Amino acid sequence: MKNVIKLFGLAAVLIIAAFFANYFGVVSIPWLELNSVPTYSDGAMRADEAVKEVFK
Repeated sequence: MKNVIKLFGLAAVLIIAAFFANYFGVVSIPWLELNSVPTYSDGAMRADEAVKEVFK
């Protein structure tokens, strides 16, 4: 039972280490990327409309 707990602990530590290595750009792991959350303030909405107009 102790071996199973150690194995899960090691897996958790490795996943956390991989996340931070990916976050700081040491490695590139696509499935660990954090998605940016778009904010739609007035300026962002105007810029979005301007880009849409340019590409019409």
